[in-house]
Amino acid sequence: MRPIEVRFEKNINNFTVVREPDTRRQWECVAVTMLGALFVVGLLFYGWQHYQYIQYGYKLDSAQKKQEQLVQKRNVLQIEREQQRNPTRIATRAKEMGMVRPASGQLVVVNLENLRKPQQQLAAKQ
Repeated sequence: MRPIEVRFEKNINNFTVVREPDTRRQWECVAVTMLGALFVVGLLFYGWQHYQYIQYGYKLDSAQKKQEQLVQKRNVLQIEREQQRNPTRIATRAKEMGMVRPASGQLVVVNLENLRKPQQQLAAKQ
């Protein structure tokens, strides 16, 4: 046989009860919230630094690639310049264009050192 259970319901109206604020618990909630916010701010700051580190890595990599390209281009241009300065190539191109060597007396050599030094002017006698 089962025992019989009897329940009595008592309706209590707590709307009129006024509780005192628990200031200690409120300060604990504020402290935990502030610590959580500080942690989140630290996490965001770390993420931002990490993002900047990665971006600078990409910029450095692209700058190094550009430097390598410029070095290669400089080397190609130096080789081309040396080929253009080759006296035999110049003589061949001059003959193709119909140029001839100057006859004796046609060539005038200018001494650049004399042009740079101030020359003394001689006054004419009267």
